[in-house]
Amino acid sequence: MEFEALTRICRLSPPASSLLMAFLQFQREPRSRLAHLARLEPKRVPAALDELLARGLVEKPTGKESRFGLVDVPVLERLARKAAARSDVHADRLELELEVMREVRAAVGRPSITGISPRERAHADGCAPPAEVAAYLRALFPYLDLRLGTRCNFNCRYCLLGHEKRSTRRMEDLEADLQHGRRLGLERVSLTGGEPTLHPGILRIVRRARELGYRRVILVSNASLLGKGDTLERLTDAGVDAVGFSFDAPNPRVSARLWRRDAHEHVLEGVRRVMARDDLVVGSISVLTRLNMKLLPELVRLLAELARGRRGLYLPAIDFVMPEENAWAQRRTLVPRLRAAAVHLRAALAEARRLGLPLTFRGVPACILPEHREWDMERYMSIFDVVDLGERSHQHRAGLDLLRHKPTSCAACRHRRGCRGVYRAYAHLYGTGELRPVPTAKQEAPACAW
Repeated sequence: MEFEALTRICRLSPPASSLLMAFLQFQREPRSRLAHLARLEPKRVPAALDELLARGLVEKPTGKESRFGLVDVPVLERLARKAAARSDVHADRLELELEVMREVRAAVGRPSITGISPRERAHADGCAPPAEVAAYLRALFPYLDLRLGTRCNFNCRYCLLGHEKRSTRRMEDLEADLQHGRRLGLERVSLTGGEPTLHPGILRIVRRARELGYRRVILVSNASLLGKGDTLERLTDAGVDAVGFSFDAPNPRVSARLWRRDAHEHVLEGVRRVMARDDLVVGSISVLTRLNMKLLPELVRLLAELARGRRGLYLPAIDFVMPEENAWAQRRTLVPRLRAAAVHLRAALAEARRLGLPLTFRGVPACILPEHREWDMERYMSIFDVVDLGERSHQHRAGLDLLRHKPTSCAACRHRRGCRGVYRAYAHLYGTGELRPVPTAKQEAPACAW
């Protein structure tokens, strides 16, 4: 999502535009936090902030107040329309952007839940997903993503909860989210964290989800506790019937560097127990970073070995690291360039095909791996927030779209409708010179529904 019209009429530099997008998503923050929240190099923030202050888009701190925040939305709209009257920006485009801004600001500080659903249809650059992906989508989607808290027994270098205090959510708040999901008609729920198995009421939560009518309860775990005693059995007896586990490296040394905990063997034992249960739908995520990208083919071989003889559904995925929170703080160590990472991801996909493993991936633009588009899970899933506005709920994905960036050159790519571009923080770090539009075929096949 780009605020092209607003950027043009206010004559904002790219850093100032990115800082404005960050301001949309929080109330007021101190100057020291702005670089981290906007995913900008600290040296770029002073000039960007001065631009926004000079144009009246951000309020100046007064008195002892040392926090900066966006002006009220009506003020911002008035400033934008006044500036637009003196420019050649298309009015409809500006109004669309202002509507998105209103949606994002209305959600700030409001209770919300997150849903993940299959995309309605394949886009014009492809047709039906592979059989294993289609089966996985039918089994698990759509679902409510229910975070039980931020408490975790790992401290992963790429964690998206880096700055948040570690805690578990109250049962009454989890109950409210479960009820909200059912009112929306959702029949599947994914229990996430932090590490959800650390929540003291995990079994109660699973049972309550079943009582409310959820037909599928998914546990998303680092698997470190699933090999201890009868933990897995108690969870499945309570109603868990699908498990997603994290597993990033084939050897203990690299695992310890990524997780910042020596837990490789504990995780392996948990994964083995999960894989032995053919009655469970199983998925896995491996986060691609600088530290493990050269090991991806070896990791694929280990996952294939763990899945050998398994009759139940299993779909592994490799996710390009999101340069957010912990990963942004360690961006030079963790975040590789896309085309350098693609060499190893391409080798891993080839190894997976050789071994019969249905390996998928996310976070990689279509032009980087155009020959593997059918295995790109972002083509088949959509993440959205449902905000509780009191008298009604409002569904949108604008806040999530602000995390991604597509340069104007992407308009010429044949995959423009299905591809979400790069992470915005990645563009801040490396630019978008690696993105090369895939030429449009002379006669494209019609879009295929599935």
